[in-house]
Amino acid sequence: MRFSGHDTFHCKEQWLLKGLELIGNQDSTSPFRNENAIYKLGVGKNMVRSIHYWLRSFDLIDEQNKFTEYSKYLFLGHKYKYDCYLENPSSLFLLQFLLATKRFASIYSLIFLEYFKDKVNMEFSEIQIMNFIKRILSEKQIEKFNENTIKSDFKVFIRTYVSPKKNFKTIEDDFSAPLLSLKLISDTGRKNELNQPVYKINKRVRLELSEHILAFCILDYFKGMNTIDFTDISSKIGSVLCLNIEGLEEIIGRLCSNDKRFIFKNDTGIKQLQVKDNSLFMKEDMLKEVYENG
Repeated sequence: MRFSGHDTFHCKEQWLLKGLELIGNQDSTSPFRNENAIYKLGVGKNMVRSIHYWLRSFDLIDEQNKFTEYSKYLFLGHKYKYDCYLENPSSLFLLQFLLATKRFASIYSLIFLEYFKDKVNMEFSEIQIMNFIKRILSEKQIEKFNENTIKSDFKVFIRTYVSPKKNFKTIEDDFSAPLLSLKLISDTGRKNELNQPVYKINKRVRLELSEHILAFCILDYFKGMNTIDFTDISSKIGSVLCLNIEGLEEIIGRLCSNDKRFIFKNDTGIKQLQVKDNSLFMKEDMLKEVYENG
């Protein structure tokens, strides 16, 4: 379980590309510990650590600071360099999927995949998430943790998705967080009994979500599976992309209509997605449909 490493900085717009370029231009196995990183990235020492943290959190690099397949797809090389400046909304949905499912930064998977799985109400506040995380830690028999660290992590989580109240000091920060534009979470404008803001997960139909990005996420999460229950897709992929049932069915219907390698079955109330070829080639083909043919 990890609730620190970002040094209280949420991810900024160009940090991911800059961090990957830093790794690509150095021979060092620890480029973020090199003093030159401060000058090359143009940020302070704490922000250098934060950039490294976010690259790991989005699963763009591994523990040896090597590029993963995902960084190669989006940011690097000639074959896969699809959207290094994150101009396509599909790229942001892909980053959201990676952040919430790869589990390096624990709070994202805990909130999107665990906290709401038995709830109808999509609202939450800091105290509710704090109590939930402390219960999870207790169940895992993790007794030593810093409550202030988790509170700080929650604030970074919120800044990742919700615009702060605008003023002269925050306006530049506001527009630099890449996932803000997805509007996955909103501030309800209400406060709880502790005077904490109440937030809401915006589960809805998302017409802006490409069916091929959804397919990529399904193929990546359910590796090698040729028959996948709709309920599993909804509880995993639908939850992290904030899709309601209607929205998920709409996009899967669109996918099956446009690509005959996907078949949606609804027999005797059991809904399943059948995939003819759940392979790495198929995954890459989904991205080609988005970035080269879309």
